Amino acid sequence: MTSLLAIIVIAVIISLANLLRFFFEFSDGDFFELLISVFEAVGLILSLFIAIRQLGDSKEIARAQFLTELNKSFVENPEYTKLYNALQDCVDGKCAFKEDCISQNKCLLSIPKGTVSNYLTFFETVNLLIEDGVLNLEVIDNLFAYRFFLAIHSKFVQESKIIPQPENFINILRLERKWLDYRKSIGKIPKEGSVYATRCLETVIDSETYNQLLGDTKAK
Repeated sequence: MTSLLAIIVIAVIISLANLLRFFFEFSDGDFFELLISVFEAVGLILSLFIAIRQLGDSKEIARAQFLTELNKSFVENPEYTKLYNALQDCVDGKCAFKEDCISQNKCLLSIPKGTVSNYLTFFETVNLLIEDGVLNLEVIDNLFAYRFFLAIHSKFVQESKIIPQPENFINILRLERKWLDYRKSIGKIPKEGSVYATRCLETVIDSETYNQLLGDTKAK
């Protein structure tokens, strides 16, 4: 395919050069100089194209490697795994505290707040990487969306960290809003009762506070 393309390009160059020679009555010497100049120009353009293509490929490879390491740092963290499993048990109705939680109308998971903070910090970092253009939602959606919304929309995480101090989690608020909007834009409409649709932050945080904290983001 590449060889055929090269032959076609050469044929077009020669044809154009002959056409110019016909109209401007170049001498043989001028014609060959023109032909050489055209080949040099085309060669330069092709070289630039190849260099740009290789640079793009390098960036894609580097981003894929970075994403692999980011995922590895998540799945190999025992604190994240512990919180994730506990929250998933809640969703599946397997939580050991289920009956007490219902009777007291409060999530009673016995997980340290420091573990919750570290989990949230991971996704705050993800948001900063998105805002800096290192990552984008298209790249991370399939890999991290469920892990993010499982925690952010859980009663336990919201009551233990986000609702009491929403101003400390502006990056989480921003990421949730952008992520929900992105998923809707690509046709991933949250199903009622799913972790994507329940307890969205704008419904559990005071509306004035929520709008104020996201004011700068909405203005962008």
